[in-house]
Amino acid sequence: MELHSIKAKLVDVFASSKLAGNGLTIFWNCSDITEQDMLSLTREMRQFESIFVLSEPGTSPVRARIFTMEEELDFAGHPLIGLAAHLHEEYGSEATHHWTIQLNKKQVEMISTQQEGFITAEMNQGTPEFLGVLDEQSRVEVFNALNLPESSRADMPCQVVSTGLDYLIVPITSGIEHAKISIPDFEALLEQHKAKFVYVLDINTFEGRTWNNEGTVEDIATGSAAGPAAAFLHQAGLVKTRQSFQISQGRFVSRPSKINCLVSDQESELEILISGDVHSIANIHFSS
Repeated sequence: MELHSIKAKLVDVFASSKLAGNGLTIFWNCSDITEQDMLSLTREMRQFESIFVLSEPGTSPVRARIFTMEEELDFAGHPLIGLAAHLHEEYGSEATHHWTIQLNKKQVEMISTQQEGFITAEMNQGTPEFLGVLDEQSRVEVFNALNLPESSRADMPCQVVSTGLDYLIVPITSGIEHAKISIPDFEALLEQHKAKFVYVLDINTFEGRTWNNEGTVEDIATGSAAGPAAAFLHQAGLVKTRQSFQISQGRFVSRPSKINCLVSDQESELEILISGDVHSIANIHFSS
């Protein structure tokens, strides 16, 4: 891998100011690097995810791949929001631009808008899929695995919802500060319900929490979870169609973040729109 040929940028996503929100490294000029290179670079940056641009400047759709420190993801939220802002900053000439991003299994439409000192980016996550509801025994098992007391339970089921990644939405009414992954084989528990990750959601305050499946790293702001959470809240009647609202996250890792959500309806189908502000922090130059 020729490090000196790779370009990289550090941005903060879903952030109200610099050094807030969810940090992201965007790598571009990456057409010649391997999958292992992408994984190694992501581990070097030690953020929840990194995104790699493989296509040439000016081509559409923009081909990109997303990695955590453990694996490649077919979809993720804050890397795409950050990428749209990066494309606007590097190649944009108008106040607003549309971008099409091609991932491994999903094509995402994005809009970026220049603000004063930052860029707002929006993604259309498409129509949500409601993939299954947990029975009572399974719900109790999940609550115990997440260190959640029975008193925090919302009067609605735990449900697997997807707009690209399958999330188990765990609705609560209180006690989000107690939530944590407290068993060593939590990923196996999620696999029983065909979920990739979990999202604990306070339905009163619209605050969420999620972690890697080992429970060792808490995510700061998760756009891929906000979409399923928004769909869940809409299905439960807690938000209306075309009603803008925010999901907050990151309070417990001292990086408060705000994710803007909108459930739209197009030709009798729901669409989930997720947006946030992106602040550019630094350009990274690699040694040869």
